[in-house]
Amino acid sequence: MVKNNAIYKTDIFSMTGLLMNLVGTTAVLFTPFSTAVAAKQDGWMGSILATVYAAFIIYIVYRLGMLFPDKSLIEYLPLILGKVAGKILGVLYIIFLFYLTSSVLREAMAIFLGTGAYKFTPPIVLSIVLVIASTYGLLLGFEVISRTMGIYLVLIASFYVLTLCLAIPYMKLETLLPMGEAGFANIFKASLVPFAYRGELFLLAMVLPFMKSPREGFIAANIANILLGILISFMVLTMIVVLGAETTGRSIYALFFLADFIPPIGTKIYLLSFWVVAFWGKIMLLQFIISNGISQLLNLKSYHYIVIPVGALLVVLSFTFYKNVPDMLISIPATFPGVALFFEYLIPTLLLIIALVKSKFVNNAKPAPAADNSQS
Repeated sequence: MVKNNAIYKTDIFSMTGLLMNLVGTTAVLFTPFSTAVAAKQDGWMGSILATVYAAFIIYIVYRLGMLFPDKSLIEYLPLILGKVAGKILGVLYIIFLFYLTSSVLREAMAIFLGTGAYKFTPPIVLSIVLVIASTYGLLLGFEVISRTMGIYLVLIASFYVLTLCLAIPYMKLETLLPMGEAGFANIFKASLVPFAYRGELFLLAMVLPFMKSPREGFIAANIANILLGILISFMVLTMIVVLGAETTGRSIYALFFLADFIPPIGTKIYLLSFWVVAFWGKIMLLQFIISNGISQLLNLKSYHYIVIPVGALLVVLSFTFYKNVPDMLISIPATFPGVALFFEYLIPTLLLIIALVKSKFVNNAKPAPAADNSQS
């Protein structure tokens, strides 16, 4: 661990806020339309199923954290796989994180422009401003990121819940009937995109050393997972019973359309303002994880040396991976679940199995203590 990054230890509340914002910022926006397309009125069940998947990967990360305390994923990869293989896999994880973060940045542009809030602002300008803001917060250190998002998430979640509650008078619960009509196969299909987004909780492995103990990180991640499962499922259900499954499945801006649909006037503007902060917090955390991960790979004294180059590269990649918004909306549901399965679920699980097997062999190889034959 880079020494200057190991000073501050965050608390359960702040880590819960960080992880909820990490997943919720994009999952809340992109889950409704993908689940409604796959399972119609039963789409909300896909988010519940995704909660089970996430609980599994949280446990895997927790066990790895217990085996390698005060070390991040990048640091214990060489200890499990050997120096060369560990470094190679570390590089692959950094590439995956660049892909993930640049995709999030492009998603932010899609929301800001698609809702009409910044329709006259060039996307490149929005992207640069957002990365400058995230870079500034990143340079202030992990403590600032942790405390800031812990506080902001209370405001974001409160207004988000308030928006959903305002829609209650417009709900038509008969829209959910017949419940279960989609069948398990389609409900499982509806869980694939939430499965990928919820798998982002595996990034606990990169920030677990900033907790006082792996157990506290485990508790924070599980609280975040349960709350996300409840909030996202309720949101998808709200979209379906107010707007209908067909309308929900046709729009990635369903949440903001709902905010326009319900009184009081102006709800959409406040909701979008909070989501600007949410995207800023998610990009800031991901940019920190990338910068800190690279510094650990290269054995640098501080991640501060590479923060600005990382930010500049993210802006470039966000306009390189996707030609336009429609291309992004087709590519992410088609490719992200498969990539997430590999990097967020399969590899951590295999790492734990290998680490446990190696630990068992090491313990078995230790010679038994010699018997004491001395006369008393």
